[in-house]
Amino acid sequence: MAIDIGTTHIKSMLFGADGTVLAEERAQTPLTQTKEGSVYRPGAIWEIAQRQILALADKAQGTCAGIGITGMAEAGLVVNRESGAQESDIIPWFDRRTVSLAGHSGADEEERIFAKTGLRDSFKYGIYKFLWLLKHQKADREHAVWLSMCDYILYKLTGRFVTDPGFAARTYVYDILNGRWDTARLRQYGLREDNFPQVLPSGETAGVWKERGIPAAIAGHDHVCAAFGMLWNRKNAVCDSAGTSETYIGRLETLDKRLRRDDGLLYGPFVDGGWFFMANLPSSGHSVEWFRRNVQDVAFDYDRMNSQLLSLDRKPTGILYYPYLTGMGSPCYDSKSAGALLGLREGHDCYTILKGILEGIQYQAAWLLDICRQKHDAEARSLICAGGAVRNKALMQMKADILGIPVSVPSVGEATLAGAAALLLKRQCGEAVSEAFVCNAFAEKECYEPDPELHAQYRRIQEERFLPMIEILRRNPDTINERGRI
Repeated sequence: MAIDIGTTHIKSMLFGADGTVLAEERAQTPLTQTKEGSVYRPGAIWEIAQRQILALADKAQGTCAGIGITGMAEAGLVVNRESGAQESDIIPWFDRRTVSLAGHSGADEEERIFAKTGLRDSFKYGIYKFLWLLKHQKADREHAVWLSMCDYILYKLTGRFVTDPGFAARTYVYDILNGRWDTARLRQYGLREDNFPQVLPSGETAGVWKERGIPAAIAGHDHVCAAFGMLWNRKNAVCDSAGTSETYIGRLETLDKRLRRDDGLLYGPFVDGGWFFMANLPSSGHSVEWFRRNVQDVAFDYDRMNSQLLSLDRKPTGILYYPYLTGMGSPCYDSKSAGALLGLREGHDCYTILKGILEGIQYQAAWLLDICRQKHDAEARSLICAGGAVRNKALMQMKADILGIPVSVPSVGEATLAGAAALLLKRQCGEAVSEAFVCNAFAEKECYEPDPELHAQYRRIQEERFLPMIEILRRNPDTINERGRI
């Protein structure tokens, strides 16, 4: 069994040993607005998770090997270690109340922190949420424990304060190279190691669900769980988790101890050993939603959107879209970067403009994959893609044409849940059992081959027009925003 505590949905699946889906549950993740910002109510989240797990356990009829817990990183709360009481609501990863707490280290200090964490400083990380809650919620610092949202579900199931290296890393105070909490930095914040949960390997049994006697484990960060299944037995490969944001992940057996921020990538511990490199595009699917809901007077539905895109000519539109609605993620991580839509003509209709938006997202993706190749010899001869975007066949074909490599889609509809279950099986039952599961669940369902001629046209646009404009957008965000011109 696997449960995914996601930003918009809480989803659970019961799998057979061969990777088939036996049952599933889904509910919206209820978000509440307060005067300080957005929160998830712990009681409401646990009620949904418990209801789903109970429903699947009943269908398993007592034969479930375990529960793997995955979900969003950075979201979390404070629990009292002594009493077990939750002392705060859950702050979502995207809540901006902690912006003023981040970004105070000098360049040299940030470089040193990056070498330990593999991360660039951001308000999103757990340490800043923890500090904010300790100050504003008057929590008992002596007995306070920071738990990620997934750690909290494990605690409710087993009564244990446990996390995995992936979630620990997203606190921004965990040394990924040495596999331990950074006690020196914790002391700077007036904290100790016991203000954080015990770190166990991803997928290792952390305790037993008291109500049904089923082992439970933290499987890891959602994107990395999906990558575990998609990258199984694939060397020098990169996978793409494409949803509201888009994340490209590759595996590394060894990690250079001289990690540098200017590489443009992020790093972290992979769920079954080794490490990963990550490039992210935060406004990928978000760009489509922005256009569909905010630019169009009447939002068109996805079925109509997909069919209209399929009817368009496959040649490049010539439109340049820069997907920086919320700033740029990889490789520059610049919150001040502005999005832009250039090259519009009188004859362009809404679907041609939408196609131009999708092209711009892939131009950015091609840039990120080039960086992955340069830094880590990740040839990415093919791309394995999962997430909500795979339902858009026009987009998948465009991705192949622009990137110039085959794009494959696995048969499993929920790669994150399947990856969490596969990892749990590997820990509980061994590699052979897990491999049979993965080979079936992640078997190729569809493959989109690139058109060499179209790829050459797209590559020329990306190199000669798209990339040179990026520096102008980064230098002049206010000019573009305020005057509408460069």
